[in-house]
Amino acid sequence: MLFLNILSLPLIDSATHSADGHYYLKRQLLLIVASLLIMGIATFIDYRDLVWLSPWILGLNVLLLVAVLFVGRTAGGSTRWISLGFFDLQPSELFKLTAILFAARILCSLDHPLESIWQVIAFYSWLAVPAILILKQPDLGTTLVIVATVTGVLYFSGTPGKVIFILFLAGVLLVGVLLWLYLYVGVPLPIEEHWVDRLVTGFSPEKDPLGKGYQVLQSKIAIGSGTLWGKGLGKGTQNRLDFIPHQETDFIFSVVGEELGFVRTTLVLGVYVLILCRCLIAAVNSADREGTLIAGGVLSMLLFQSMVNIGMTMGIMPVTGIPLPFLSYGGTASMVNSFAIGLVLNVGWKRHKILF
Repeated sequence: MLFLNILSLPLIDSATHSADGHYYLKRQLLLIVASLLIMGIATFIDYRDLVWLSPWILGLNVLLLVAVLFVGRTAGGSTRWISLGFFDLQPSELFKLTAILFAARILCSLDHPLESIWQVIAFYSWLAVPAILILKQPDLGTTLVIVATVTGVLYFSGTPGKVIFILFLAGVLLVGVLLWLYLYVGVPLPIEEHWVDRLVTGFSPEKDPLGKGYQVLQSKIAIGSGTLWGKGLGKGTQNRLDFIPHQETDFIFSVVGEELGFVRTTLVLGVYVLILCRCLIAAVNSADREGTLIAGGVLSMLLFQSMVNIGMTMGIMPVTGIPLPFLSYGGTASMVNSFAIGLVLNVGWKRHKILF
Protein backbone atom coordinates (compact mmCIF):
# COMPACT_ATOMS: atom_id res chain seq x y z
CA MET A 1 0.00 0.00 0.00
CA LEU A 2 2.82 2.36 0.87
CA PHE A 3 4.50 1.64 -2.48
CA LEU A 4 1.32 2.62 -4.35
CA ASN A 5 0.89 5.73 -2.19
CA ILE A 6 4.42 6.89 -2.96
CA LEU A 7 3.94 6.16 -6.67
CA SER A 8 0.74 8.25 -6.64
CA LEU A 9 2.73 11.42 -5.84
CA PRO A 10 4.62 11.84 -9.16
CA LEU A 11 1.65 10.48 -11.13
CA ILE A 12 -0.80 13.00 -9.64
CA ASP A 13 1.77 15.79 -9.95
CA SER A 14 2.17 14.92 -13.62
CA ALA A 15 -1.59 14.62 -14.20
CA THR A 16 -2.20 18.08 -12.74
CA HIS A 17 0.88 19.62 -14.46
CA SER A 18 2.21 20.95 -11.15
CA ALA A 19 -0.65 23.44 -11.07
CA ASP A 20 -0.67 26.18 -8.39
CA GLY A 21 2.76 25.37 -7.03
CA HIS A 22 2.26 21.60 -6.82
CA TYR A 23 -1.05 22.06 -4.99
CA TYR A 24 -2.37 18.55 -5.67
CA LEU A 25 0.99 16.98 -4.84
CA LYS A 26 1.04 18.69 -1.43
CA ARG A 27 -2.58 17.75 -0.76
CA GLN A 28 -1.92 14.13 -1.71
CA LEU A 29 1.12 14.00 0.58
CA LEU A 30 -0.98 15.28 3.50
CA LEU A 31 -3.68 12.73 2.69
CA ILE A 32 -1.13 9.91 2.68
CA VAL A 33 0.22 10.95 6.09
CA ALA A 34 -3.32 11.19 7.50
CA SER A 35 -4.24 7.85 5.91
CA LEU A 36 -1.23 6.13 7.47
CA LEU A 37 -2.20 7.46 10.90
CA ILE A 38 -5.74 6.18 10.35
CA MET A 39 -4.38 2.81 9.26
CA GLY A 40 -2.35 2.66 12.47
CA ILE A 41 -5.47 3.30 14.56
CA ALA A 42 -7.38 0.58 12.70
CA THR A 43 -4.53 -1.86 13.29
CA PHE A 44 -4.66 -1.65 17.07
CA ILE A 45 -8.34 -1.22 17.99
CA ASP A 46 -10.43 -4.33 18.57
CA TYR A 47 -12.29 -4.96 15.30
CA ARG A 48 -14.82 -7.09 17.22
CA ASP A 49 -15.88 -3.95 19.08
CA LEU A 50 -16.48 -2.24 15.73
CA VAL A 51 -18.65 -5.16 14.62
CA TRP A 52 -20.63 -4.95 17.87
CA LEU A 53 -21.08 -1.17 17.46
CA SER A 54 -21.96 -1.46 13.76
CA PRO A 55 -25.74 -0.81 14.19
CA TRP A 56 -24.90 2.58 15.73
CA ILE A 57 -22.29 3.24 13.05
CA LEU A 58 -24.89 2.35 10.41
CA GLY A 59 -27.42 4.76 11.90
CA LEU A 60 -24.89 7.60 12.00
CA ASN A 61 -23.79 6.92 8.43
CA VAL A 62 -27.38 6.95 7.17
CA LEU A 63 -27.93 10.31 8.91
CA LEU A 64 -24.86 11.66 7.10
CA LEU A 65 -26.25 10.39 3.79
CA VAL A 66 -29.53 12.18 4.51
CA ALA A 67 -27.60 15.35 5.43
CA VAL A 68 -25.86 15.27 2.02
CA LEU A 69 -29.24 15.81 0.34
CA PHE A 70 -29.71 19.08 2.24
CA VAL A 71 -26.26 20.55 2.91
CA GLY A 72 -24.10 18.62 0.45
CA ARG A 73 -21.63 20.28 -1.90
CA THR A 74 -22.27 19.76 -5.60
CA ALA A 75 -19.51 19.16 -8.13
CA GLY A 76 -19.64 17.63 -11.60
CA GLY A 77 -23.42 17.21 -11.40
CA SER A 78 -23.30 15.11 -8.21
CA THR A 79 -23.96 16.09 -4.61
CA ARG A 80 -21.77 13.75 -2.56
CA TRP A 81 -19.74 15.82 -0.11
CA ILE A 82 -20.27 17.60 3.20
CA SER A 83 -17.84 20.50 3.42
CA LEU A 84 -16.04 20.71 6.78
CA GLY A 85 -13.94 23.70 5.78
CA PHE A 86 -10.56 21.97 5.79
CA PHE A 87 -11.89 18.73 4.32
CA ASP A 88 -14.79 17.45 2.19
CA LEU A 89 -16.35 14.38 3.80
CA GLN A 90 -17.99 11.83 1.48
CA PRO A 91 -20.43 9.70 3.53
CA SER A 92 -21.02 7.26 0.68
CA GLU A 93 -17.33 6.28 0.84
CA LEU A 94 -17.60 5.74 4.60
CA PHE A 95 -20.54 3.44 3.99
CA LYS A 96 -18.25 0.90 2.31
CA LEU A 97 -16.68 0.15 5.69
CA THR A 98 -19.99 0.43 7.50
CA ALA A 99 -21.47 -2.17 5.16
CA ILE A 100 -18.64 -4.62 5.89
CA LEU A 101 -19.01 -4.25 9.65
CA PHE A 102 -22.81 -4.44 9.73
CA ALA A 103 -22.94 -7.39 7.32
CA ALA A 104 -20.41 -9.17 9.55
CA ARG A 105 -22.58 -8.39 12.60
CA ILE A 106 -25.68 -9.96 11.00
CA LEU A 107 -23.90 -13.03 9.65
CA CYS A 108 -21.98 -13.69 12.88
CA SER A 109 -25.25 -13.70 14.80
CA LEU A 110 -26.63 -16.59 12.71
CA ASP A 111 -26.21 -20.23 13.68
CA HIS A 112 -25.57 -21.34 10.10
CA PRO A 113 -24.75 -19.74 6.71
CA LEU A 114 -27.51 -18.48 4.46
CA GLU A 115 -28.13 -21.22 1.93
CA SER A 116 -31.32 -20.36 0.03
CA ILE A 117 -31.91 -17.63 -2.53
CA TRP A 118 -34.79 -16.18 -0.51
CA GLN A 119 -32.66 -15.97 2.64
CA VAL A 120 -29.98 -14.10 0.71
CA ILE A 121 -32.52 -11.69 -0.81
CA ALA A 122 -33.90 -10.99 2.67
CA PHE A 123 -30.36 -10.38 3.91
CA TYR A 124 -29.83 -7.65 1.31
CA SER A 125 -32.97 -5.77 2.44
CA TRP A 126 -31.10 -3.60 4.97
CA LEU A 127 -29.12 -2.09 2.09
CA ALA A 128 -32.23 -0.66 0.41
CA VAL A 129 -32.43 2.71 2.21
CA PRO A 130 -28.68 3.55 2.07
CA ALA A 131 -28.53 2.47 -1.58
CA ILE A 132 -31.46 4.74 -2.51
CA LEU A 133 -29.85 7.67 -0.67
CA ILE A 134 -26.55 7.14 -2.51
CA LEU A 135 -28.29 6.74 -5.87
CA LYS A 136 -30.08 10.05 -5.22
CA GLN A 137 -26.74 11.91 -5.15
CA PRO A 138 -26.49 10.38 -7.90
CA ASP A 139 -23.65 7.88 -7.41
CA LEU A 140 -24.15 4.55 -9.17
CA GLY A 141 -20.49 3.53 -8.92
CA THR A 142 -20.28 3.61 -5.12
CA THR A 143 -23.61 1.76 -4.88
CA LEU A 144 -22.21 -1.04 -7.03
CA VAL A 145 -19.06 -1.20 -4.89
CA ILE A 146 -21.14 -1.53 -1.72
CA VAL A 147 -23.30 -4.31 -3.18
CA ALA A 148 -20.21 -6.17 -4.42
CA THR A 149 -18.51 -5.75 -1.04
CA VAL A 150 -21.48 -7.09 0.92
CA THR A 151 -21.71 -9.98 -1.53
CA GLY A 152 -18.08 -10.79 -0.77
CA VAL A 153 -18.79 -10.80 2.97
CA LEU A 154 -21.73 -13.11 2.27
CA TYR A 155 -19.51 -15.51 0.32
CA PHE A 156 -16.87 -15.67 3.06
CA SER A 157 -19.63 -16.41 5.58
CA GLY A 158 -20.23 -19.75 3.87
CA THR A 159 -23.11 -18.98 1.51
CA PRO A 160 -22.79 -21.32 -1.51
CA GLY A 161 -21.21 -19.69 -4.54
CA LYS A 162 -23.95 -21.25 -6.68
CA VAL A 163 -26.63 -19.21 -4.90
CA ILE A 164 -24.66 -15.98 -5.32
CA PHE A 165 -24.01 -16.74 -9.01
CA ILE A 166 -27.72 -17.37 -9.67
CA LEU A 167 -28.59 -14.04 -8.05
CA PHE A 168 -25.89 -12.33 -10.11
CA LEU A 169 -27.32 -13.73 -13.35
CA ALA A 170 -30.82 -12.71 -12.26
CA GLY A 171 -29.56 -9.19 -11.55
CA VAL A 172 -27.84 -8.91 -14.95
CA LEU A 173 -31.01 -10.15 -16.66
CA LEU A 174 -33.14 -7.65 -14.74
CA VAL A 175 -30.84 -4.76 -15.67
CA GLY A 176 -30.90 -5.88 -19.31
CA VAL A 177 -34.70 -5.98 -19.37
CA LEU A 178 -34.97 -2.56 -17.71
CA LEU A 179 -32.54 -1.02 -20.19
CA TRP A 180 -34.47 -2.54 -23.09
CA LEU A 181 -37.76 -1.19 -21.77
CA TYR A 182 -36.18 2.24 -21.20
CA LEU A 183 -34.31 2.55 -24.51
CA TYR A 184 -36.57 0.78 -26.99
CA VAL A 185 -40.06 0.74 -25.49
CA GLY A 186 -39.93 4.15 -23.84
CA VAL A 187 -41.11 2.99 -20.45
CA PRO A 188 -40.36 5.79 -17.93
CA LEU A 189 -38.02 4.47 -15.23
CA PRO A 190 -36.12 6.19 -12.39
CA ILE A 191 -32.84 5.91 -14.31
CA GLU A 192 -30.33 8.74 -14.69
CA GLU A 193 -29.68 9.44 -18.37
CA HIS A 194 -25.91 9.63 -17.87
CA TRP A 195 -25.89 6.11 -16.35
CA VAL A 196 -27.16 4.73 -19.63
CA ASP A 197 -24.75 6.92 -21.61
CA ARG A 198 -21.79 5.67 -19.59
CA LEU A 199 -22.84 2.06 -19.97
CA VAL A 200 -23.23 2.31 -23.74
CA THR A 201 -20.21 4.51 -24.51
CA GLY A 202 -17.98 2.63 -22.07
CA PHE A 203 -18.08 -0.43 -24.31
CA SER A 204 -18.33 1.37 -27.65
CA PRO A 205 -16.84 4.88 -27.36
CA GLU A 206 -16.29 4.99 -31.14
CA LYS A 207 -20.00 5.75 -31.60
CA ASP A 208 -19.49 9.25 -30.17
CA PRO A 209 -15.73 9.96 -30.37
CA LEU A 210 -15.99 13.71 -29.77
CA GLY A 211 -18.74 13.53 -27.15
CA LYS A 212 -19.65 10.87 -24.63
CA GLY A 213 -16.98 8.44 -25.80
CA TYR A 214 -14.17 11.01 -25.88
CA GLN A 215 -12.73 10.29 -22.42
CA VAL A 216 -12.52 6.53 -22.89
CA LEU A 217 -11.02 6.82 -26.37
CA GLN A 218 -8.32 9.24 -25.19
CA SER A 219 -7.58 6.97 -22.22
CA LYS A 220 -7.12 3.95 -24.53
CA ILE A 221 -4.82 6.00 -26.77
CA ALA A 222 -2.77 7.07 -23.74
CA ILE A 223 -2.37 3.54 -22.39
CA GLY A 224 -1.47 2.16 -25.81
CA SER A 225 1.04 4.93 -26.49
CA GLY A 226 3.06 3.87 -23.44
CA THR A 227 4.26 0.79 -25.39
CA LEU A 228 6.67 -1.45 -23.46
CA TRP A 229 8.58 0.94 -21.18
CA GLY A 230 6.51 4.12 -21.18
CA LYS A 231 7.36 7.73 -21.92
CA GLY A 232 8.69 8.42 -18.43
CA LEU A 233 7.16 10.15 -15.41
CA GLY A 234 5.89 13.60 -16.33
CA LYS A 235 6.43 13.01 -20.06
CA GLY A 236 3.08 11.59 -21.16
CA THR A 237 1.80 13.67 -24.06
CA GLN A 238 -1.86 12.65 -23.77
CA ASN A 239 -1.65 13.51 -20.11
CA ARG A 240 0.33 16.74 -20.33
CA LEU A 241 -1.79 18.14 -23.17
CA ASP A 242 -5.04 17.64 -21.23
CA PHE A 243 -6.63 15.13 -23.57
CA ILE A 244 -8.04 13.11 -20.63
CA PRO A 245 -10.48 14.77 -18.19
CA HIS A 246 -10.26 13.81 -14.49
CA GLN A 247 -6.96 12.03 -15.03
CA GLU A 248 -5.77 12.58 -11.44
CA THR A 249 -8.85 10.85 -10.00
CA ASP A 250 -10.94 8.32 -11.94
CA PHE A 251 -8.52 8.00 -14.89
CA ILE A 252 -5.16 7.86 -13.11
CA PHE A 253 -4.50 4.43 -14.65
CA SER A 254 -4.27 6.04 -18.09
CA VAL A 255 -1.37 8.09 -16.74
CA VAL A 256 0.20 4.90 -15.35
CA GLY A 257 -0.07 3.16 -18.72
CA GLU A 258 1.28 6.06 -20.75
CA GLU A 259 4.18 7.06 -18.50
CA LEU A 260 5.25 3.66 -17.11
CA GLY A 261 4.55 1.41 -20.11
CA PHE A 262 3.38 -2.19 -20.28
CA VAL A 263 6.19 -3.81 -18.30
CA ARG A 264 6.14 -1.46 -15.32
CA THR A 265 2.34 -1.20 -15.37
CA THR A 266 2.25 -5.00 -15.07
CA LEU A 267 4.44 -4.70 -11.98
CA VAL A 268 2.00 -2.15 -10.52
CA LEU A 269 -0.84 -4.60 -11.14
CA GLY A 270 1.28 -7.24 -9.41
CA VAL A 271 1.35 -5.07 -6.29
CA TYR A 272 -2.47 -5.01 -6.31
CA VAL A 273 -2.53 -8.79 -6.67
CA LEU A 274 -0.14 -9.08 -3.72
CA ILE A 275 -2.38 -6.88 -1.55
CA LEU A 276 -5.42 -8.96 -2.49
CA CYS A 277 -3.57 -12.21 -1.76
CA ARG A 278 -2.57 -10.94 1.68
CA CYS A 279 -6.21 -10.03 2.37
CA LEU A 280 -7.21 -13.56 1.36
CA ILE A 281 -4.57 -15.12 3.62
CA ALA A 282 -5.76 -12.98 6.55
CA ALA A 283 -9.37 -14.03 5.91
CA VAL A 284 -8.57 -17.74 5.66
CA ASN A 285 -6.29 -17.80 8.71
CA SER A 286 -8.32 -15.50 10.96
CA ALA A 287 -8.71 -16.55 14.60
CA ASP A 288 -12.45 -15.74 14.59
CA ARG A 289 -15.43 -15.44 12.29
CA GLU A 290 -15.57 -11.63 12.51
CA GLY A 291 -12.00 -11.37 11.25
CA THR A 292 -12.71 -13.69 8.32
CA LEU A 293 -15.69 -11.61 7.22
CA ILE A 294 -13.91 -8.27 7.62
CA ALA A 295 -10.83 -9.36 5.66
CA GLY A 296 -13.06 -10.99 3.03
CA GLY A 297 -15.11 -7.81 2.73
CA VAL A 298 -12.01 -5.65 2.29
CA LEU A 299 -10.72 -8.08 -0.35
CA SER A 300 -14.02 -7.85 -2.24
CA MET A 301 -14.10 -4.05 -2.00
CA LEU A 302 -10.55 -3.53 -3.29
CA LEU A 303 -10.89 -6.20 -5.99
CA PHE A 304 -14.11 -4.74 -7.41
CA GLN A 305 -12.86 -1.15 -7.34
CA SER A 306 -9.57 -2.03 -9.00
CA MET A 307 -11.15 -4.21 -11.71
CA VAL A 308 -13.82 -1.66 -12.64
CA ASN A 309 -11.49 1.36 -12.58
CA ILE A 310 -8.74 -0.28 -14.64
CA GLY A 311 -11.30 -1.84 -16.97
CA MET A 312 -13.10 1.44 -17.69
CA THR A 313 -9.84 3.18 -18.66
CA MET A 314 -9.28 0.43 -21.25
CA GLY A 315 -12.85 0.39 -22.55
CA ILE A 316 -13.82 -3.04 -21.21
CA MET A 317 -15.94 -1.76 -18.30
CA PRO A 318 -18.57 1.01 -18.12
CA VAL A 319 -17.42 4.39 -16.82
CA THR A 320 -18.70 4.52 -13.24
CA GLY A 321 -16.55 7.14 -11.50
CA ILE A 322 -14.89 4.65 -9.15
CA PRO A 323 -11.38 5.77 -8.06
CA LEU A 324 -8.37 3.44 -8.18
CA PRO A 325 -7.40 2.51 -4.59
CA PHE A 326 -4.15 4.06 -3.29
CA LEU A 327 -3.28 5.76 -6.61
CA SER A 328 -6.17 8.14 -7.34
CA TYR A 329 -6.29 11.60 -5.78
CA GLY A 330 -9.01 11.78 -3.18
CA GLY A 331 -9.73 12.44 0.47
CA THR A 332 -12.34 10.20 2.08
CA ALA A 333 -11.63 7.33 -0.32
CA SER A 334 -7.92 7.29 0.61
CA MET A 335 -8.70 7.20 4.31
CA VAL A 336 -11.37 4.53 3.94
CA ASN A 337 -9.04 2.27 1.96
CA SER A 338 -6.22 2.80 4.47
CA PHE A 339 -8.53 2.07 7.42
CA ALA A 340 -9.63 -1.09 5.61
CA ILE A 341 -6.01 -2.23 5.20
CA GLY A 342 -5.49 -1.47 8.89
CA LEU A 343 -8.38 -3.78 9.75
CA VAL A 344 -6.83 -6.58 7.67
CA LEU A 345 -3.51 -6.08 9.48
CA ASN A 346 -5.49 -6.15 12.72
CA VAL A 347 -7.03 -9.51 11.80
CA GLY A 348 -3.59 -10.98 11.08
CA TRP A 349 -2.08 -9.45 14.21
CA LYS A 350 -4.80 -10.90 16.45
CA ARG A 351 -4.16 -14.34 14.98
CA HIS A 352 -0.43 -14.19 15.63
CA LYS A 353 -1.02 -12.93 19.16
CA ILE A 354 -3.34 -15.84 19.92
CA LEU A 355 -0.99 -18.43 18.37
CA PHE A 356 1.94 -17.04 20.34
